[in-house]
Formats: sequence, C-alpha cells, structure tokens
Amino acid sequence: MSSVEIELKLSVQPDAIPAVRQQLFQFPHDYTSPQHLTNSYFETPDNQLRRWDMGLRIRGCNEHYEMTIKTAGKVMGGLHQRPEFNVPLPQPELDLTRFPNAIWPENTDLVQLQTQLTALFSTDFNREKWLITYGESEIEVVLDQGTIFSGNKKSGDQAAPICEFELELKQGNVADILSLANQLASQNGLRLANKSKAARGYALVYGVLHDALPKMALPKIPEELDWQQPLSVLLPEILTQWQEQEEGWLAGLPEGKTGLAQVFQWIITLIEKQAERLPVLDLLADLLPELKAALSMSGSGAENVSYSASWLQCKLALMQWLLDQSR
Repeated sequence: MSSVEIELKLSVQPDAIPAVRQQLFQFPHDYTSPQHLTNSYFETPDNQLRRWDMGLRIRGCNEHYEMTIKTAGKVMGGLHQRPEFNVPLPQPELDLTRFPNAIWPENTDLVQLQTQLTALFSTDFNREKWLITYGESEIEVVLDQGTIFSGNKKSGDQAAPICEFELELKQGNVADILSLANQLASQNGLRLANKSKAARGYALVYGVLHDALPKMALPKIPEELDWQQPLSVLLPEILTQWQEQEEGWLAGLPEGKTGLAQVFQWIITLIEKQAERLPVLDLLADLLPELKAALSMSGSGAENVSYSASWLQCKLALMQWLLDQSR
C-alpha cells in the first residue's frame, strides 16, 4: 500500500508533555493508549539506500510486523512530504520483491541488494496516539518516547533519546497542520525538528550527533540574500538557514547564535520589502523584536530560546507564509 506522508515533527522537552497532552484531549478525537514499537532500519555497507534518498525499516508491534520504504520527497520549511510504501510481514524478515518495481532505480538487482542489507540501527519507543478532527482535516498526532540505538539494542552501542510529537495529515488541508501546531505552540517546550528518526539513526551510527558536532564547523551563512528572487525561493532558504544555525547553537557552536541574528535580520528586511500587509507579516513583526532581544542577552541559552513558544510561532508563521505563496 502506498501513500504520501505529510507531517510536522516537534521535539518536546519532557516537562512540557503533560500540558500538550491536556491540549490534545480538548479537541474532538479518537485516542489510542501507548503501544510499544520496535523498528530496525536497514542499509548496505556503502549506504546505497541513503544515496537513493530511501529509508527502509521493519516495524514490530504486538507480534505484528510491517516493512516500510520511504522514497525521495520534499521538505517545505519544516513540513515533510515523502511517498511511502507499507507491506505486512508474517515474520521480521526483509522481502524487497513485495514492493512495487517502479520505486527502484532502473536496472536494480533486488536479489543482490537484499543480500547486502543489514540492520544499521534500531528504535525502541512507546507511541501514544490521537486522531484529531481539526478545521477541515483529520490529523494524527503521536507522542513517541524512547531510544535510538546504533547497531542492535542488545549490543550496548551508542544511544540517543526519542521525545517528540508528530502531526500527520490523514485527510484535509496542509494549512490545518500548521494551525494545530500553532495552538500547541502557545506554551514553551516545543521545537520544530527537521530530522527524522532515520536521519538521527544515521547520525548516531556515523558519530555526528550533538556530542560530536562541536568538532565540526557550521556552513558559512551568506552575508546577504538575492532579494530579486521570488518568495518561493527566499523563504525556504531562510527557514533552512534558521534550522541549520539553530542546530549548531544547540550543539554548542557559538557561531550558530551569530548566524541566527543574521537570519532574523533577513526576515526583517523581507517584511520591509513586502508592500501587502498580510496577517502573517503582522505576527512576524510582533514576534521578531522579542526573539532578537532573547538572542542578544549575554546569558541566553540555546535550549531556553529554541524551545520558547514565540520561537516556534515565528517559524510556523514563516511556513504559513510559504504555504500561502504555493497556492
């Protein structure tokens, strides 16, 4: 079975979870109590799937198994859209022939590919779920809490925590996901997260998670943008730079904080260059002074600032602006 997954991922600080859960129960919903999920992610020694922008996993839940492959998609701001294919399995064993042939690059030898695949990392977490009726849409909200393990859980390799909400559009309008996220963002403790569990798993395996990032350098942020470009180009660039600089600052790189100040200056310039006053621009204009002030404080910490309500609301406003341009 295939579908196009449209989702928004929000990292959450543990002490903010009770308040967000309470909000979710206020909407019309169907609730599923926590279930224990295990996932094994597969890759070849030369990272062939990653180079094809594919992710392959087997998920287990209550002795039921499902094989899933996600193929190349697109990210608009922090909104992920990726085609995925799901196949039920009697046992947790790979069988690539059960996916449609059309998803593979031309002349792929599936037999050879399958012999090269091994479990690269795994996840083990509890998932709580709400199917919410919101606006004109049905949105599935899940809370995942657990751990990513490099290699095998039993091998004692490196681990990283999972603590996140995911909002996935089941049917309806993409704008409703942003609107719901904005309501949840009325309190501190949530942060837009671009990295999937698979991306974080690869990072864990290859040693580029937060504890290793300070050994690296952030890409140099441009001093200026080409303001002659359309908004459909400028806004994704601003959002991408914001996310990269934020991740660097959270990882302990002081230049990330400097880069964020530059990003906010771009947003101010962009607002000034827009003749029409959309409601989203008014919201951005209100939030930016607060965010710039938070950044300029000598003792401002990356965690406190990046997980603040106004920080997330500003990002969501930019994403809404980008969505408005694509209509």
